[in-house]
Amino acid sequence: MGWRESVSLKQIPAFSRMIAITQRYTKTMKTIKHLLFIAFIGISVASFSQDKIDLLILNKNYNEALSQIDIQINRNPSAQLYFKKGLIYNNQQNYQKALKSYSDALQLDPNNVEILGEMAEGLSTLGNIFDAITFYKKVIELDTTNLVLTGKLGRVYINLKEYKNAYNIFEGIYLKDSTNVYWNKQFAYCSFRILKRKQAVYLYEKVLEANPRDYGSYSNLAHAYDSKNEPDKILALLEKGLQEFPNDNDLLLERANFYFRSKNYKKARDAFNNYFEAGGDSIFDIGLNYGISTYFANEVDNALAIFNKLFRLNPNDMFVMYYISLCNKKQKNFEEAEKMMQWAIEATVPDYVAEMYHHLGQIFGQQRKFKESIAALNKAYQLAPKKHEALFEIATTYEEFNSNKTLALNYYRLYLKEVDEGGDNVNYALDRITKIKEELFFEE
Repeated sequence: MGWRESVSLKQIPAFSRMIAITQRYTKTMKTIKHLLFIAFIGISVASFSQDKIDLLILNKNYNEALSQIDIQINRNPSAQLYFKKGLIYNNQQNYQKALKSYSDALQLDPNNVEILGEMAEGLSTLGNIFDAITFYKKVIELDTTNLVLTGKLGRVYINLKEYKNAYNIFEGIYLKDSTNVYWNKQFAYCSFRILKRKQAVYLYEKVLEANPRDYGSYSNLAHAYDSKNEPDKILALLEKGLQEFPNDNDLLLERANFYFRSKNYKKARDAFNNYFEAGGDSIFDIGLNYGISTYFANEVDNALAIFNKLFRLNPNDMFVMYYISLCNKKQKNFEEAEKMMQWAIEATVPDYVAEMYHHLGQIFGQQRKFKESIAALNKAYQLAPKKHEALFEIATTYEEFNSNKTLALNYYRLYLKEVDEGGDNVNYALDRITKIKEELFFEE
């Protein structure tokens, strides 16, 4: 008898159920395997796509990379895809689109430090400084160990000339890492700007000890030294800088100006000569200091030649006229010396000062403070002898408050003599002179 004959009728339904369960289990496992396979393929495709995108970016095939990223974003958007899109735009210097991509990335991953940092730098690059500060601060709150972005925030504050905030940033960095030359240099600069001179000196000395080829720090440290109490340090520093950068114009000029400020004019004259020989620019202010140094080095002829050249460039500079006068005085050319000294005196007081006294005289007059008014008008005329209308106003003021009209008459006459029929009030002055003469005649 076969196996069918050995099984009782009562056992058949249970057996059938077992077969059915087995069949369903087998079918379920096949479905799970199928789903797992599909998921694996999906992950593999996504991974392959990411690798392909990264390779395109690496090879700077940006347009194709952007196309692939957009395809992936349409299928399954992610913060990393938007981030990579932003990096591509950033490399193309299309910062506006880069910021849009970073903003989209932050919608999906708002606390991603890397994306926040790129957002901050992009804003800073575009000049959106205050927005950049907000993102830099958020980065630092999320990652207090990120000294790089902390330092960049400090640089933003420096650019804004908020030196106290920048100082606080770099002081915090220095407490965590005092070995970084770049950050120490920023800290030194901020220290100097908020008048912590000794600290600035210490930090700049430390910077130059670690990096003697740091060109800018030579000038900064020279300015940080106390010119009165540490002149030897300044000079030694500049000499050291010139050893590193021979015949450098800026350092040669720093040395010349140092001698000039120290009133060591012979050495200043020589230092300026070195500067010019190295191709230094002979702009007006430098030429003026050079001329003054040459004059006090007792080279009067050379000094006069320098000042005459400067006079042709700017005939209204009072210092040039003053030293031309002194040079002519030493050469006993007294007429020329007298003329130039008078011009120098006139140029010493700006026109607006005379104008101020003129207005002050008018203000006094409107308050009937006649003595004060005349004093102010006289001062205006002394400072600017070509402002003849002040004489006319003095005359009218004397007429109003002084019963003796002789003073008014004299000022009207002086006014007419100075303006020579070219004044605004000639006719009125002539009329008043006639009437005052008549009054004085009848009084006699």
